[in-house]
Amino acid sequence: MTLPTLGRLTTMKVTDVWENEPRGFTPWLALPDNLTLLCEILGLDELVDVKQEDAVGRYRVDILARDQDGGTVVIENQFGRTDHGHLGQIMTYLAGQQGRVTVIWIAERFNEEHRAVVDWLNANSGDDYTFFAVEVEVLRIGASEPAPWFNVVAKPNIWSRSIRAGSSDAESAEIASRHTLRMSYWSSFAEYLQAHSSEFRIKRANKDHWFSFASGRSGSVISATISVERYKRIGVELYNHGDGTKAIFDALHAQRDEIEREIGVTLEWQRLDGRKATRIVLYRTGEDPSDPLAWPRQHAWMLDYMVKFRRTFGSRLKALPLSGFRQADDEA
Repeated sequence: MTLPTLGRLTTMKVTDVWENEPRGFTPWLALPDNLTLLCEILGLDELVDVKQEDAVGRYRVDILARDQDGGTVVIENQFGRTDHGHLGQIMTYLAGQQGRVTVIWIAERFNEEHRAVVDWLNANSGDDYTFFAVEVEVLRIGASEPAPWFNVVAKPNIWSRSIRAGSSDAESAEIASRHTLRMSYWSSFAEYLQAHSSEFRIKRANKDHWFSFASGRSGSVISATISVERYKRIGVELYNHGDGTKAIFDALHAQRDEIEREIGVTLEWQRLDGRKATRIVLYRTGEDPSDPLAWPRQHAWMLDYMVKFRRTFGSRLKALPLSGFRQADDEA
């Protein structure tokens, strides 16, 4: 038997590759391919509107970006071990942000107390805040080119946050029960998506009856929905919101026959006149989202049509011009 010849994996100093953090590592990480690598490791969607050294009060964010759903992504980098100064800067950045925020703190080594702080923030902050602690290394095999290695040492735990959020909702026993059911459902769906290597990911706890995913165009999302109280049904929809939504809806509606032929079913086209929103939806009635035994079947149906919706609507949405729709709405 011939034994394989293997190389030896060695660790390099990060300063052998990047001169320093602000002028070397941060500009390198901000390149699209490198941000994509980081996002794949963290299970995040592609980032857009990437800015370096963006001002927040008297401080600057190393990298500030948006995810596909419009949430803010803050990336703070440092060489060496973590320190209280960078932790303080991160908390200052958070005070200057509104809406959903994901924080990614990258360092060569995390002190145990700082890793514990990240775990505590994930367990005790609101559902709109998500924290990652990531150690960066540079590896090579023999004389090969050096390669970056991101090691995630702390990350959000969707299930533990769901339990905490459910137990803290004291509005009423009925509301708490409803919220707990929804969070359990989306936690199960998150595991299903991960187990089936889906491009769709759920990265946070959610007590709403819907969960939205990127469609490929800002202002348009693909949502999975469940209804227990009023209806017994699940659904998948394309939801458009903001200025220009009526014109976008009308442009898609003009292709209705072709769209429904591609997806393979008849859809409900809800223009929602009087609101800055539209909905194109497919419901599956007679499904009880409160029955855990039915979840695998429901998850499979949802994922199947989410893939079809993104494939069918994604290219059409990207082909629509970004300008001109707001005026079209005003004239409607």
